Amino acid sequence: MSEKLPYGTTMPTGEATSEVTAVPTETIAVITGGARGIGRYLSEAFAKAGYHVVVTATSTERAERAAAEIVDATGAAATGVGLRTDDIDSVKSFREAVGVLEAETGRRLQVLINNAGRIESTEGPLWDADPESIKGVVDANVLGVALMVNALAPVLMTAAEATGRPSRIIDLNSGSGAKGTPAYAVYSASKAALFRIADSVVHFGHDKGLRIFEMAPGVVETSMTKSMPVHDFRQGDDWTSPKQLTDLALALVSGTLDAFTGRYVRAGKDSEDSLLAEAASGLADSARRLVLG
Repeated sequence: MSEKLPYGTTMPTGEATSEVTAVPTETIAVITGGARGIGRYLSEAFAKAGYHVVVTATSTERAERAAAEIVDATGAAATGVGLRTDDIDSVKSFREAVGVLEAETGRRLQVLINNAGRIESTEGPLWDADPESIKGVVDANVLGVALMVNALAPVLMTAAEATGRPSRIIDLNSGSGAKGTPAYAVYSASKAALFRIADSVVHFGHDKGLRIFEMAPGVVETSMTKSMPVHDFRQGDDWTSPKQLTDLALALVSGTLDAFTGRYVRAGKDSEDSLLAEAASGLADSARRLVLG
């Protein structure tokens, strides 16, 4: 590449108003880890909204079962596909499967939600963590996202050009990425890494129709969050509701919040209305980003 590469990313300007909005009935939405937990809430909500949802899980059987349950519950379209996001061959096969689904349905892949992820098995100092757990977190949360963007960004950009509508990626980020959680050092580091991946997507993909958002889901009550001692105090309204999560995700992919491409938002704190109001007053280049120095 011959261009002089900058340190840092110049964020796009002039997007306080929404761009061309999504058309769910013409769109495929991939949700990794969509068979359970937060991913399952997202899969069901996107199916209800009219998207053809591709639900992934490391087990093909579990992915297909979840998709069938979503179809039964919503009457909408869903397909289950086995996928290991941290495995190059698995991701390559998945991309081919998406191409087949596009041909069969006449829809385009224009939504990718990188939801699949892991957290350390124990809280505390990094030196007390299990090495296999550390590796698993990095593989799922960093390598997995990088491989999915690597494989599917060209598909998303092709769809944006064909439809005249931007394609959109949501990374499930975390307050641990934005501010850090010392008891989960590797998880925090992995989520911070997603901000840097997003910077690159904005730099190289914005003019080709890609938008990307770092969305923290808040703290939704799932088997994973319930297993974490740091959340033992939570009850009632201390948890983020699934609806707050899914409403914000649907708004991000709709096109109304494209001013926040490359930036961080949080379900339970941010809503479509509050973010629209913030965008209308103008966003500084550093707003809702990890910027040092």
